[in-house]
Amino acid sequence: MTFALVKISCVNDRLVPLGLACLQAYLKEHSIDVKVLNFRATEYSLPKIASDPLIQLKPPKFVMNHQDFPLLVMIVDQLLFDGNINFGEGIFPDLIEDYANRLCESSSITRKRFETIIAYLKNIILEICNDFATVGLSIDYLNVVESVIFSTLLRLANPKIKIVWGGPTITQSYESYRLWLVRGIVDGLVIGEGEKPLLDISNNTELKNISGVMGLENGEFFYTPGIQLDLNTLPTPDYTDLPLDTYYHIASVYRSRGCTNRCKFCAEWKLFGRRFRIRSVEKVINDIKSIIRDHQPRYIIFGESLINDDLGYFEKLCDAMIKENFKVQFGTHFRANITLKLAKKAKEAGFNDAWIGVEALSDADLKEMNKGTTINQNISTIANFAKAGVNVIAMLVVGFSDIDEEEKNCSNIEGAINYYSKFKITNNEGNEIPLSIQWRPAPMFLVPGSLNYYEKRETTTRSWNSTVVSEGNELFIQGLELELGDIPYEFDRPIPDTEVGRLMKRIQKADREAGFAIGGIAQHVISYMMEDRRNKRSRRKQERIGIIAQRFESKKNIIQ
Repeated sequence: MTFALVKISCVNDRLVPLGLACLQAYLKEHSIDVKVLNFRATEYSLPKIASDPLIQLKPPKFVMNHQDFPLLVMIVDQLLFDGNINFGEGIFPDLIEDYANRLCESSSITRKRFETIIAYLKNIILEICNDFATVGLSIDYLNVVESVIFSTLLRLANPKIKIVWGGPTITQSYESYRLWLVRGIVDGLVIGEGEKPLLDISNNTELKNISGVMGLENGEFFYTPGIQLDLNTLPTPDYTDLPLDTYYHIASVYRSRGCTNRCKFCAEWKLFGRRFRIRSVEKVINDIKSIIRDHQPRYIIFGESLINDDLGYFEKLCDAMIKENFKVQFGTHFRANITLKLAKKAKEAGFNDAWIGVEALSDADLKEMNKGTTINQNISTIANFAKAGVNVIAMLVVGFSDIDEEEKNCSNIEGAINYYSKFKITNNEGNEIPLSIQWRPAPMFLVPGSLNYYEKRETTTRSWNSTVVSEGNELFIQGLELELGDIPYEFDRPIPDTEVGRLMKRIQKADREAGFAIGGIAQHVISYMMEDRRNKRSRRKQERIGIIAQRFESKKNIIQ
């Protein structure tokens, strides 16, 4: 039977799933019947804390990927017990209030979102519960709730179906996610890249004999690390059944997996194994040509941690892209080591966005983060891209160091913003315009798998303890706290969260008042949305004209 690759999220999750496109292409190349099901719900939204910059000024203390566990454990257990949930009974009101308080929203909003998610998932279960022998779910921190509940409902609807999970959240937090193996709602966790494990699963190899898969047998966990494939042997990502018009006509391509750096706060370098690998320039160019031919994107993201690990390779890639003269825009992540000459070549190649991991403008802070860059490298790279006409997003981490270092860092950022706000460049029409730079501060989070996580897990994290315990629920809450006692749930930053919010607000204010231009992918999305609205208005107008014409013809026939 067909292998289903599934991702379930809401429309707020705007990043096109490159992983599903890669896995689909690989399985098809090996003659596996595969179907991608990318459910994007409009019935509910992510919590505002995941998307609203104002709410993020009071950052949550969640350890990444573990934020939903207390409520999810009880939802799964109740569904497995009798298949139904009443959030107004038993322990649920306490759990919902506790979770809502941490999300900075009302209990009614939290409850409504979970009720809507469950109703939505029960509907889509009907579409797939009997059509597939194996279902693989792609999970990141934004769709943990949907994926866990969906797997539970799917298990109830079809106990014989094989369910496996993969994605960044699983690779980062597989130790904590063993909890769900024990409950039987998932058969295997794919850790690392998924091509070879999914192929083995499709060929009915026992999970315990597949490298890269963790499972449970006779009460014992089994796992053997997976292999890292030669990227030049992999096919072009296949976006069949991933309609790009739902992602603003944005596609993704890749030319590397892993990362050459070991920034303390980041775990991306572990997602695909320890060895950093690249795809040849020729393969990448062929990927771009194929994706443009088959799927007509208007914007392509290089979906990787950094594109300029090797400046010689990057220059060759730019030369090849210039030769092809692609009629789309490109954007990706850069390390701060780009000269003005190379920035201009990147612009000519079609790179309209440079997302630079600046993180800090304090050498002491950068050293503590293990960034391997300096203030001067950050400033010069930002300036070089901006002068070349490339839109820059300078990504910043707030709350990594002590308050004195954070104050110094914030002042340096404000100074840089003020300095570059005075510069202009000349556009294609000969007009002077401000530089296109956006400074994007974000609170430091503790990510499982990062060096920071392993250094600070014992000293700064704590397991879940409910902030709400109603009379009569004490023993239930204590039991749940005990079960989750080994899973880090919250952590403390080096400075108070209120200080993190205050410093972020200062940077946002300076950025807002600087008057920088908005370009790149932000402008692409704005333009696409405006065009989409115009097209919808035009279609509605044509429909109304058609209805009026039909009525006129009908009256004319009656008169005749």
